[in-house]
Amino acid sequence: MDDQQHATFDAICESYALKQNGPARRISERVWYLPTESGDVAVKLYTVDQYTRANKEATVLAHLTTQGDARFRVQTLQRTAAADPAWTGFGGQAMLTRWEIGQFRTYDTFTPAEWSALGASLAALHLSLDRLTLQALDTIRARLTAIDADDMRRSLLEALDSTPPEGDGALLRTYVDACLRMLDEHYPGSIDAFPADDPQHPIHNDYNQFNYLFDGTLPPIILDWEAAIGAPREFEVVRCLNHLPLEAPDLAATFVRAYLQVRPLHPEWIAWAVDAACLQHALKRWVLQGWLNDPPRFVSHLHGAMKMVSTMLGARGRLIDFFSRCLDAGSP
Repeated sequence: MDDQQHATFDAICESYALKQNGPARRISERVWYLPTESGDVAVKLYTVDQYTRANKEATVLAHLTTQGDARFRVQTLQRTAAADPAWTGFGGQAMLTRWEIGQFRTYDTFTPAEWSALGASLAALHLSLDRLTLQALDTIRARLTAIDADDMRRSLLEALDSTPPEGDGALLRTYVDACLRMLDEHYPGSIDAFPADDPQHPIHNDYNQFNYLFDGTLPPIILDWEAAIGAPREFEVVRCLNHLPLEAPDLAATFVRAYLQVRPLHPEWIAWAVDAACLQHALKRWVLQGWLNDPPRFVSHLHGAMKMVSTMLGARGRLIDFFSRCLDAGSP
């Protein structure tokens, strides 16, 4: 830790009236573990250009941590001594939450009971977020209408001419071809069939295995709300299950049934949700650009993305049928 980082953590501790009880330890690029005499905390740092994300995440957690709904669990937000949800200083911001102990697991290790808890948890979170208004919230509709499909096609094709010498050109060609076909299959429906009457309340937008913390109690703790956007709930249900309905339909159905026991979904919006969710896989520029810049570092990401698009490619009808059958079974 350099002098600037020391100064930052000293200022944070002063603002929160905390007494540090050991060295801070970096956990990821922006998250630190900070032991204090009042209990260990997680410190999430934001740069000056991430104020909107910082304020959004702190506002969401401030709302959720006061709900008292046992059907979901999130990080416990820590407020400053002045009761602010986040700290500002040194050209950046920080959000503090109670340090939670647990483990991350891959989706293929989740039990039926865990899938059920995750489904009910998501539904309860959606109910709570229906009551939260975020100013200037980004929405899935705005993101979809901003897509230039022709530009996306050009960008994907141009990537084929930028294959680094140490990169697997065959893998890149297969991936680009799959993304182009996904774009053709799902872009029209994601635009033309958008549910215009939906208020687009906040969703997590990254509800997946990387943000479920298992600690022996169900439901798991849901982490990392900075990617939250406004969107129809059907979109998040389809998006977070990804290819599970094709790979393990019984487990996916367990998730959806548990969700429907807490709140309903609109059957008429399922086809749109499948198109909008599948389209996101064709638009994962960060995976492709990361691999083009540094193949050894991003090769596992590219293989993971390739598995996802190859599984979901051409499966539009099967996915719509799966969710439609789940909703029919869950109807009174």
